[in-house]
Amino acid sequence: MSKLDKAIEQVLFENNIPNEWSSEINNELDQLKSETNSSRTDLTDKPFITIDGKDAKDFDDAVFCENKDSNIILWVAIADVAEIVAEDSKIDLEAFKRGTSIYFPKNVVPMLPEKISNNLCSLVPNEKRNVLVCKIKFHDDGEINSYEFIEAFISSQRRFTYSEVSNYDHDNEEISHSLESLKILTNKLLKKRAKRNALEIQSQDPLILIDELGEIESISIPKRLFAHQMIEESMISANICAADFMKKNYGYGVYRVHEEPEFLKVESLKNFFSLKGLSYSKELNSLNLINAFINHANKNQESKIFNILILQSLKRAKYSTQEIGHFGLQLEKYSHFTSPIRRYPDLITHRLIKNMINSSKKTFSKELLEENLENLSDLERRAEIASRQVNQQMICYQLEKFIGDELSTIVVGITEFGLFCEIENYFISGLIHVSDLSRDRYIYDNQANILKGKRTGKTYRIGQKINAQLVSIVPEDRKITLVPK
Repeated sequence: MSKLDKAIEQVLFENNIPNEWSSEINNELDQLKSETNSSRTDLTDKPFITIDGKDAKDFDDAVFCENKDSNIILWVAIADVAEIVAEDSKIDLEAFKRGTSIYFPKNVVPMLPEKISNNLCSLVPNEKRNVLVCKIKFHDDGEINSYEFIEAFISSQRRFTYSEVSNYDHDNEEISHSLESLKILTNKLLKKRAKRNALEIQSQDPLILIDELGEIESISIPKRLFAHQMIEESMISANICAADFMKKNYGYGVYRVHEEPEFLKVESLKNFFSLKGLSYSKELNSLNLINAFINHANKNQESKIFNILILQSLKRAKYSTQEIGHFGLQLEKYSHFTSPIRRYPDLITHRLIKNMINSSKKTFSKELLEENLENLSDLERRAEIASRQVNQQMICYQLEKFIGDELSTIVVGITEFGLFCEIENYFISGLIHVSDLSRDRYIYDNQANILKGKRTGKTYRIGQKINAQLVSIVPEDRKITLVPK
């Protein structure tokens, strides 16, 4: 068993994550097939394409964009999972139990069986697939003019990776026109995003590449391309329409909500950035303050640690029927509609929309839905923890060869028992215990978030660089012990 397999097996066990399919589910799978019918709109003549990561297999969204008479029309086609997965079937109940697909290096624990996620519902090229389409018409400034949801079937004409879009040689005129229209629309949407002061925090999640032996080949922060923004802004637009549709038809929806940060967290950031040379108006609200912090961070050599601190100060996004709004995106209503293959809340959104466009008149309990969404938010959190733990364990295995060496670190967390220091280029933290800080008794100041020597006055702060010796690693516990040099 490779180190990667060992790490994944351990993490799945620790977090009680199911990764096998029962015989009952396999029996249901044998009966499934995807069929198009005459009641669906035939959109196979439109040059839909998918744009995803290099290793993706579950293609749940395809896009087509056209520029007609100065009006841009965006077609976002999403795999119609609700057509395949019957509500309360064994497959559906297991999908709800999992809540989301979980992605590890070279591996995935899917929410839905691979026959569905990678085949029947995946929008692979040159195959007819049932989709739920959000057709959006935009004003010239990028504001949504109108939208409609359509049950249809498409045939994706090409599968692009993000880097391939940037280097496309325009060998297909229809695809070229669609991509050019999408670029124009994306620039308009990005201007609107900036105008409403949506947060733009740089991701610090590392990409780990694994070799054939299950060992780490490289660790890096993925480069963000304009093609990523093209798809992100397209999906955001469709999610906005889904939220609006549910609100109009039900009075509530499956919302993706993000609350404002707590006052004390913002005040703590103000104190930190003041020490780092940032001056600002006292009248700024929390949104403008955080944007000021982000702008300052991005101009600083220590942008990475600054962005980590900002992220730690924000609340987690979650699912709810409550119309709280999305602080990070600065949207009054927002939903998740675009990934029903890998996110169960999106599948619920599809069922609510299809119920209305088909005049099915099924009733839903808002109270039960809220309870289910709270559970799904917890499952999302579990998935994030599991993915991070596997990455950390693999990095620990990689660092074992450096035990005894001196490494460059930066303080990313402070507690009364010591300093958490991130090892440069490895995106993982080790602990320097307070007892290993030399020749003094260090007291933790909770308000200032510092450790200060009682006798010498020596102070340790967030962002401080420390050369430390790597003393020990326990990969299975994901624990690293450091001592200052």
